[in-house]
Formats: sequence, C-alpha cells, structure tokens
Amino acid sequence: MSNGNLVNESRRNFLRVGAAGAGALALGAMSNGTSPLASKLAKATPLPNHKRLVVINMLGGCDGLNMLIPVTGSVATIYQTRRPTIGFTQGQGLSLTGGPNVSEFELHPSFVNLQARWNAGQAAFVQKVGYPNKNLSHFVSEDVWSYGARSGIASLGGLAPGWVARYGNLYAPTSMGLASIGVGRRLDFEGATSNPFLVSSVESFRYDIDYHYSNNHALRREVIENILSLQPATGTKGQVAAAAEAAYTAEAQMTQAIIDYEAYETTNSIQYPLRAGSATSLTNMGRRLRDIALLIYGGFETDIFYTGIGGFDTHSDQSARQVSLFGEIDDALGVFFTDLSTQGVWNDTVVVVISEFGRRNYENGSDGTDHGHANTMIVTGGPVNGGIHGDPLLDADLNAEYLPYSTDFRDVYRNLIQGHLGQNAAPIFPETQPTSSTINVV
Repeated sequence: MSNGNLVNESRRNFLRVGAAGAGALALGAMSNGTSPLASKLAKATPLPNHKRLVVINMLGGCDGLNMLIPVTGSVATIYQTRRPTIGFTQGQGLSLTGGPNVSEFELHPSFVNLQARWNAGQAAFVQKVGYPNKNLSHFVSEDVWSYGARSGIASLGGLAPGWVARYGNLYAPTSMGLASIGVGRRLDFEGATSNPFLVSSVESFRYDIDYHYSNNHALRREVIENILSLQPATGTKGQVAAAAEAAYTAEAQMTQAIIDYEAYETTNSIQYPLRAGSATSLTNMGRRLRDIALLIYGGFETDIFYTGIGGFDTHSDQSARQVSLFGEIDDALGVFFTDLSTQGVWNDTVVVVISEFGRRNYENGSDGTDHGHANTMIVTGGPVNGGIHGDPLLDADLNAEYLPYSTDFRDVYRNLIQGHLGQNAAPIFPETQPTSSTINVV
C-alpha cells in the first residue's frame, strides 16, 4: 500500500469513528483534564420520558428452579425429591404472597430487594423460557440468544447478526443508542452500523490522541483542537475537524456527566454495594449498574443497556455460589431502584435478567446441577405487570431431565420492544418460530 493510500485509509478510519455521532471510544484511563469543549455543555439532566431497557445476563446458565422455587403441591414434592441436598422447602425462601399474591412459589432468600419490587407489583417472572431444538452447549446457546435466531445468521436474510444491533440500526442509530458495560462486545451488538458505546467502565472512556504516547492527554487534545479550529469548515480538512470535535465533545460530555453524577450521588446519599472488606471498591454488578445510572443521569439517549455477571455454571457447590451471585445482583438492583427513583426515571425503565439456559431438574453428586434447557426470566421496572407469566410448571416437567420450553425468549423480547420501547419488533426477530406466545410483562 502506498503512503498516499495509508493516509487516506487513516483519514477514513478517523472520520468513521468520529462521525459515529460522538463515538470515538478507547479503553484508556480517564484524564483529569477537561476539554475546552466542555464549556459548551449544560449540566447533566436525565431525559424525560425516554424509555430504556437494561439487560442483565447471568452468564454460565443459571439454575432457575432454585431462584423461583416451587413450594406447594405435587410439583414441589417432585422438586424436593430430586434435590434432597440443594433444594428448598416451603418457608426457606422469601414469600411472594404480597403484591400479585402467589403462594405456590417462593423466591431465593438472597433476593430481598427483588421481593420488595414484587410486593410493589413491579416484578415479573416468565417460566419455561427457551428456544426450539434445544442445545446444551454454552457457546451454541449464547449464540442463539445473541442472534435472536435459532437457525443462525443465514436465517436473518442479510440483516445484522446481533439482535441488539438490529434494534439499534433501525431505532437508535447513534453511537450512544446502545451501550455495553463491563461485558465487552458481545455478539448481540455484531453488525451495528454506528459504533456502540462499549466500555469496561464509564471511567475508562477516552478518545486517545496517540495510543503509543498517552501521557499529557489533555494537553495533546488541546493542541489538536486549536490546530483544527483554524482549518476550513469545508472539504477534507473540514470533515476531519468536524469528526474531531464530535469525538472530543463526546469525551467532554462523559467527563461532565461523571462530575455531575458524583455530586448528585453525594447529595442524595446513593451508595452502590462495596466489595467485602473494601471502603471504596464496588462489586462488579454494583459498578456496572452505577455506570448505567450515571449514563441515564447524564442525559444520553440510550435505548438498550447490556451488562452481566459470570459464575452461574454451577456444576458444584451451587448453594453457596448462588447465595453470593444472587446477593450481588440483588444488592446492586436495590440501589439501582433507589437511584433511578430519585432521578425520576424508574417508571421509564425496565430491567430484564436472562441466562443462556437452565439446569437439570436433579442435583448431581457434587452439590450442583448440570446443563439443562428452559429457564425463568426476571423482569422488573416501573411499567412492569407483576406476577408469574408463561405456562405453569407440570409434574411431567419436573420428572423430565430438564424443563421443556413453552415460551420462546424472543416473545418476551418482542413484548419489551413493542410494549415498552414502543417499536415494531417484527424486523428485529424475522425468523419464523414453531411456536409463539403472547407475553404481557409490560
């Protein structure tokens, strides 16, 4: 490649990243400097009436039977017989007789804050969720959920592979329309025409002037801004200047959002859960939900936030691991509810908790469970229709190796996209399904 082609290629890449709508993203440390462009920015304010969806992925295949626990009738008897060591009996879980008033199930005892949302009528559980032609492989099942298609990319007719990307391309085509926090670039985002906001943490957001020499970042940025401000407003130089300003504005907006949120956080005594023994370090789930709350407070036009936490492949020592994992999610969700309620945006927010598959109905010899199929989805938020959704558990379901699916996970997503985000879900999930359920969690 000639030097001229190298220059042109670099310019194209720079324009592509900068023109993504303030989306030049890099995973470097946030500078303490503030861009001169920050003087153009207003104080962060949450967007009024902006509907948003937060997806939390319990990576590894969560055991839903010990999350939403059957405690009455023959189904409970079969459950306890097949799980003599790790199973729960009636009274060991949290009561669900408040709110929608369900007595045949209890909630895992770690979900104290989720129980409070249930009692307020703002939590729902969708039973026996899965997809056709089950597959017990993590990799295959994760792909099915990420693509929103059982038959792979070929069934999508040339559309973007990821379901989140397809949504963004149609309905949120700016780089802040979609956000992935702490879980990398999952296949759900594959094919997005704009560069989604993909960061390990919000504090890591920065547009680096030079990846090789990152010191004196603020000074380097100021020099570039001053040089570009002297360039013509049209032609190639004008395009580069506009792209740079978009990138620097994005960084300045994020810096300002962090400053504003920290002040709001202090004023309102918002404290996300800390790691055991630490006075400053947040839990993984606490940090990720805090980052999402920060972006909401900053007024960014994000429709779908995606995050998650690993560790749910509980082939052994499941009871202790679920206490820890469920507790980490629940503690963070409790503060997230308080935070978004204080911001005045809880009624515009829905959180859906997913996992790639469930577990076997019976315990194994290591106090754990092995890979299964259908599972329970959690949905909570201000607009949620609280209660148990989907088909009921049957004796035959519990006597089988693992729960059969009766609700396609895409039907839950359809309801969230259409009923909450207010968009047509048909082009997001174009693959023909053998079965379809009417789900009304919102």
